[in-house]
Parts: sequence; structure tokens; C-alpha cells
Amino acid sequence: MNQTKRQELISDLLKVNGEVSSKELADELSVSMMTINRDLKELAIKKEIQLVHGGAVYRGDDSFENPISIKEEVSVQEKKRIANFCRTLVKPGSSVFIETGTTTLAVAREIFNIENCQFYTNSLLVMNALSKFEGIQLHCVPGKYRDLSKGFLGLETAEFVQQFNFDVSFIGAEGINLESGVSLPNEEDAFTKKAILKQSKKNILVADHKKFDLSYLYKVGNITDFDMIVTDLPSEDKLFQKLSNVTTIKSVRNEEKNDEN
Repeated sequence: MNQTKRQELISDLLKVNGEVSSKELADELSVSMMTINRDLKELAIKKEIQLVHGGAVYRGDDSFENPISIKEEVSVQEKKRIANFCRTLVKPGSSVFIETGTTTLAVAREIFNIENCQFYTNSLLVMNALSKFEGIQLHCVPGKYRDLSKGFLGLETAEFVQQFNFDVSFIGAEGINLESGVSLPNEEDAFTKKAILKQSKKNILVADHKKFDLSYLYKVGNITDFDMIVTDLPSEDKLFQKLSNVTTIKSVRNEEKNDEN
């Protein structure tokens, strides 16, 4: 298979699946990792895809940020494992803020039935998911609706959350970088997350491994502004080890190994 056909196939796989792993592509196409990485870099230059840790995700034709419909199909099992671990971080009777995003949505679905908790969210997806359950103390946070985030953002949201002191918040991000911090491609989204950070006693950053080593224009905060990062990034990864020197970071892959043992 020549380079053009190979890259067309990679692009098609991304459109269908939302993500690809460099190793899986190399095995499937019977080429070296070096060849695959070169193909992915060229596709990224053409603005067709976005490189992430260990592979790439579909970028879409005109959007710098992938829509929720694409994000929901990416790293589904990893997000479930992250959410399962997050359940151990919430005590009964806590006030919990759940921010927009698909990883935070997974967390919401896992922790919603913890006894006597009050849940606050600016995510329409979280509201729709949790509103199905009776007896839950669920509060919708107002703001300007952004369809790409499927949530409510901006000044109104920031002013509203200033009335509260949350016990714990679960926040997602598009980019996590040791030097440039936690970031997003949208200004209002970053502004809203900053406001929530200030109102929470404990801030948990939840992200799958594809969000690491990426950096975007609008900064939410430094790595040290978060009390913990929960991810599926392997603890053996050099980046994981560097991050562990500045903050608490938990790998759900390690938790799985411990359960097996």
C-alpha cells in the first residue's frame, strides 16, 4: 500500500472511530511505528487530525475543537475506569461540582448515588443523565449555552458559583502540559473552569492519556492548581513520573493491576 492510500485509510478510520492508536495502526497496516508517526504528522499538518499521546484523534473539517459527539466515542473504557476510581474520592454528604466534558460525564454516572450528596453542574449532558434518578439532589448552574461544550459557561456561571464553597469538583481539559499547564481552545470554557477552581476545596482533574502533552491558547491554571489528576496514563510513562513530582497523580491502570493481584 502506497503512502497516499495509507493516509486515506487512516483518515477514514479516524472519521469513523474518532481516535486511532499508533501501535494498532502499525500492526494493522504491517508497517513500522516510524512510518505511522510520519503519516500522522503529515495528516496533522493538513489540519485533518490532531496528534495526541500515543496516536491521534479526528479533528473535523473546520473545527479546532472536536464536538461532544466525537469525544463521547473516544476512550470510552478508559473514562469508565477513571470514573470508577473517582467514586472513592467522594464522601457521603459532600457538595460536588461536575464540569462539562465527556470524562466528567462518566464520573457523574458513577458517583450520582453516593448518599446525601448535593450535585451541581453546568453540563447539559450531566443534567440529562442524572435527572432520570429519583431522590438525587441535583442543581443546574446557569450561564450562556455553548453547543460545542453542551454546557453553560461565561460570566453568569462564574458569578453564580461564587455563592458556594464546594467540597470537591471534577474538571476536564483539552490539554495538559507540564510547562504550559491545563488549557482549552475556548476562552469562555477556560474562564468558567477558573471560577470553579476558586470555589472548590478539592479540585480533581480527570483526563485520558490523549490529553497530555497538548497545549491550547486559553489557560485554566497550572498543574499545581489541581489537588489530583486521575488518568489512564501509565505510571511508567516519563511524563507521568515528571507530573508526580509536582502534584498527586493516579493511574487507573495501576489500580487495575492492584485489583488483579
